[in-house]
Amino acid sequence: MTTQPYPEAEPAGGRQAQRLQLALTGPALSRAEAQRVQHYHDRLMHALQARDRAALRQTKQDVLQAAYLRRQPTTPALRYALRRLSWWMAGMRLSRQPLE
Repeated sequence: MTTQPYPEAEPAGGRQAQRLQLALTGPALSRAEAQRVQHYHDRLMHALQARDRAALRQTKQDVLQAAYLRRQPTTPALRYALRRLSWWMAGMRLSRQPLE
């Protein structure tokens, strides 16, 4: 007979696995929320490709405001996705010299 060292422990497919999955992927977004996050992502990528410093800075500010200011009601899923995007974009910098 095998006994578990911690009888209150749940099996691998239990609540702990669900929490881990949620921590890795975040809560589910609605279609409109996913499109909003994708729009911000597209703006960031377009500014990088165009090497437009002003557009990159403005888009970063827009993402930060959407993620951290509560001007309009948002769901936890949207805030989570925008915060992850804000951390991802934190390292985006344009070099001062042109690429060769």
